[in-house]
Amino acid sequence: ASAEAPAAAASASSAAPAPAEPAPGAAQGGDLSPGDLAPAPPRAPVLQRTFSVPSSLDRIRWTVDARKLKSTDREAVSPMFELSFSRIVNFKILIHPKAVNSSRGGASFKKAKGKGSVELRCLDEVSPAMNPVVTFRISVGSGTDPSRQEPPRGPVKHDFTKKAICGLPTGQEEWDFQKAVDEATQTFVVCLEVLAGNAFA
Repeated sequence: ASAEAPAAAASASSAAPAPAEPAPGAAQGGDLSPGDLAPAPPRAPVLQRTFSVPSSLDRIRWTVDARKLKSTDREAVSPMFELSFSRIVNFKILIHPKAVNSSRGGASFKKAKGKGSVELRCLDEVSPAMNPVVTFRISVGSGTDPSRQEPPRGPVKHDFTKKAICGLPTGQEEWDFQKAVDEATQTFVVCLEVLAGNAFA
């Protein structure tokens, strides 16, 4: 059984540059409205991690820029995070667009119109002695609007010695990411829930 991994910090933001000194004789905010002085709303970290004691779930929430859905990219990749077995193992979450056709670019996010699948990839070499078996669920939502939140799908139990990548079974794997986009932030959230006990029993 997988042990819970230590909490992982979200990607750090670079420090903002120091404000420029006003030019000699310049008016101090004479033409600025109060709205011009209001700070920009804080952006959510790209990767957040929480552990729920009541449900024994390790939750990894990946905030994705919705502009990715308009791109010709064939893959979106989360920052790296850790899961603990007999040693720490590195993982990433992947998003792939739905293949619309077999032609060049047929599997791009732009052609898929916001539809695709989510997979969990093991980045390290693992052995049977480590027992790298993960039971997980996946959900997609806006992160703020419950009406744009899809319920979790799964659970899926996978041995990463057999194959380094695993997603949801056929018939459950397709998501409409565009429907989950938060209008205010232009992002959507992919949530990976990893079993740390018998939560899915």
